[in-house]
Order: sequence, then C-alpha cells, then structure tokens
Amino acid sequence: MTLAEIAEYAHVSIGTVDRVLHNRKGVSEKTRNLIQSIIDEHGYQPNPIASQLKSKKPFVIGVLLPTLESGCDYYKALYDGMLQGLEQLKPFNIVLKPVFFDRMKGGDAVEKSRKFFDETEEAIDALITTPVAPEEHMEIISKLDGKPYVYIDTPLGTTQPLLTIAQNPYKGGYCAGRIMRMFQGSGKFACIRMYPSGYNLRERIRGFTDFIQRDGNSTVLDELYTDFSDSGFYSFMKDLFEKHNDIKGIFVPHAEVNFMSYFIAEQGLKSRVTVIGYDLVEQNKAGLLDGTIDCIIGQRPEQQGSEAVHKLYQSVMLHQEVPARIDMPIDIYFKENII
Repeated sequence: MTLAEIAEYAHVSIGTVDRVLHNRKGVSEKTRNLIQSIIDEHGYQPNPIASQLKSKKPFVIGVLLPTLESGCDYYKALYDGMLQGLEQLKPFNIVLKPVFFDRMKGGDAVEKSRKFFDETEEAIDALITTPVAPEEHMEIISKLDGKPYVYIDTPLGTTQPLLTIAQNPYKGGYCAGRIMRMFQGSGKFACIRMYPSGYNLRERIRGFTDFIQRDGNSTVLDELYTDFSDSGFYSFMKDLFEKHNDIKGIFVPHAEVNFMSYFIAEQGLKSRVTVIGYDLVEQNKAGLLDGTIDCIIGQRPEQQGSEAVHKLYQSVMLHQEVPARIDMPIDIYFKENII
C-alpha cells in the first residue's frame, strides 16, 4: 500500500500516517495502533520517485572517458548522450562529474581518476566508463568500494559491472568480414589499428579474421601503428603497401578509418582497395559521401550514453532491476543510406 492508501483506509490524513511511519509525536495511541496494524497487514511501499524529488542531496555519477576530441569525436558523442539522459531526468537532482584521460598515455586513466576518490572532492555515487585500458580500469574499479558502475562501448569480462552497454565486438568484426568478402572476394586484407589495448578492438579483428579466413585462399594482416605524426603515419602506410602491394581491403576497428582512407585515395589505390571502418562520426560520413570509405559500422554512442544514465537511475534510485547487458545493434552504413 502507498501512504495515501493507508491514510484513506484509516480515515486519517497523509500527515498523520507520515508521523507514525517516522515515529513522531502528535498521534494518539489508538490511531497509531490502527495505522500500524494496517501497515503490518498490507505492507507499505514508499514512492521512490517522490522520495527523490524531495531529496536535497544530488546523485553524483562519475564519468571516466578518453578525451572528448579523441576518436574523431566518438567519445564526445558518448558524453553528449549522457547529457541528453541527464536532461530527461532533470527533476531528480542527478549530477555528472566528468574526468577525461589520454588513452595513449600509460597510467593516465588511473591518475585522472584520483579526482573521484579525493576526500576534498565531492564523492561519487556511481561510475560510467569505457574500459579501453583494461588493467588500469581494474585498478580503478577496485577503489569503488562496492559502488555501482556501468561500462559503455566495450566490455571487460574480468570485472562485474552493474551493466554493460556495448555492441558485440566479435559479431561486428565478423559482419565487416562478410561485407569485405562481398566487395572483394578472396585475397589479402589488412586490419589496421592505432591502439594496442582494448578488448573490443581485438575482438573486432578476431571476428573479421575468422570470417575472411574461412576461405583458405585469403589472408589477414594485423597491423598496429604508433607514430601519430603526419610523417610517421605516411611512412607506415607507404611501407605497408610496398611490402604488400596486393592488399585488396583495409578494415579499421575504430573511428579513425578516415586517416587510412584518404591516404589510399591520394595514392591512387582506391579503385582496387576496399575500406571498411567503425563509427559514423562526421569525418567518416564525409568519407562515405566522397567515396573514399566504402562501409561504416555504427554503434549508436549517444544511445549508449543516455541508457547508462537512465539505467543507473532506475537501479540505484528507483531500486528497479536492470539487465546485465544491453547489446547495441550492428548498424551498417553505405553512401546510399546515410542521412
């Protein structure tokens, strides 16, 4: 029963029931016993939404992401989704506390996350993060002391988050391999990535490789480049195609596919090399439209961010059960179906 239903049943005011529930004075023993007997018989379930609307203490969600401008603004899209979710829950006093780290700088995620655990800072009640640096994130999670956390963008199977919101990376890579085969048939293909860690990247490459190598006449190169200067990148790509001048397709398992696609176009290789990559950021939309990119796999970052905020609210503040995983669709984009 709700507070209002108890009051109606006992023929008293809601205020009287509230005083009994909180053991305050001003209620006769007879009325107190009556109300208590109704509660004992029918139970009482407080309205969590009303409780949150009354609460003056904010629910603080820590956000730990790579710097927003990295990933060709992919991480900005994730954070924008969180802000959208926050706006939809505006009456409930939820606050985001964002911290951004350089994923190319070892230890930076741990270092930047210290802000969440600094006693001089406002304490967080929950955390949303993308565990692109697995070992660092395991250390960060160990400091949460049982507070709930949500993973977006990539899973991390060695921990137990409240919820993971991500695309199945193996299936995404497998799908990319199937599309590559539709474009090129058999041959030599290269997976090119710029990040050494990241479970999702490794799984996308594994899925792509598994599909392509179902054909015994096809091979897949797994290539990593780490020199992000213009000259370093140019040298890397130049050397790759000099060593393997028979590459028929490139798969990039993250948002920076446009880096590779424009090199291939500038070198006059586009007529024989198919380019498939991840994430429908603006640069990749442009690549689809001008023909330098053949296909993009999208994973709805804004929806991931918004869902993360909403599911934490439902679990922690409304005490509702939430699923352990939400799988994002594998969205396939060609030039003809982007808006």
